[in-house]
Amino acid sequence: MLRAKAYLRPALRADFQGRVLWAAPRRSLATTTQAGIPFDPQLDLRAQLDPTHAPLPDPGRLRHAAVIAILLPAETLADARVVLIERSGALRAHAGQLAFPGGKPEPADATLADTALREAQEEVGLPEGGALVLGRLAPVPTPTGFFITPFVAQASPGWEPTATSPEVHAILTPTLTTLADPAIHRITGRGTWEGYRYEMHEFAIHDPPLWGATARMMWDLLERLRGNPP
Repeated sequence: MLRAKAYLRPALRADFQGRVLWAAPRRSLATTTQAGIPFDPQLDLRAQLDPTHAPLPDPGRLRHAAVIAILLPAETLADARVVLIERSGALRAHAGQLAFPGGKPEPADATLADTALREAQEEVGLPEGGALVLGRLAPVPTPTGFFITPFVAQASPGWEPTATSPEVHAILTPTLTTLADPAIHRITGRGTWEGYRYEMHEFAIHDPPLWGATARMMWDLLERLRGNPP
């Protein structure tokens, strides 16, 4: 079983200091999305996530994969942006879909966190040491045979993603405010696969919309920000 470890680089910036920026708010007023959903400015984002070090469930016959939801810092949590890629239409699998940067482990990856960060470097130009991994979301098994572990990270202030792989057609950076708006979200169905029960989420933020496994991960993140962990 692979173990995910913290991937911390102390030289990012002094205001990181091992804590998410939004854990120490600069404003006393609560931040609220346009849809009226509060993001508590006192929220410690890391505390809402599963520990990066925690053992993973046995994936059984599924193959490991890892992705990373990179948050671009802003003054308020609601204004933070999430990095998504639109996959190239020329790919054999998942062509044109929206996804978090990520992929399958390679022999040089010591942990799944290393896998996710390496893929982010290859796909969106995340520099080594350019992000602070805060924790994990719930693993997502997929009918394509993968057991995907999603990590959440905070990028170093000032960094902007760029497409650095032919597999990436475009980059989207919607804010958490946009993603939390009920007007762009719907549940399109419910399913069961290999004993796993799940909801099918869709976020109308692009054409095509965000759907599939990545949409389930995004919903998990938003629910934790609302104080509703799984």
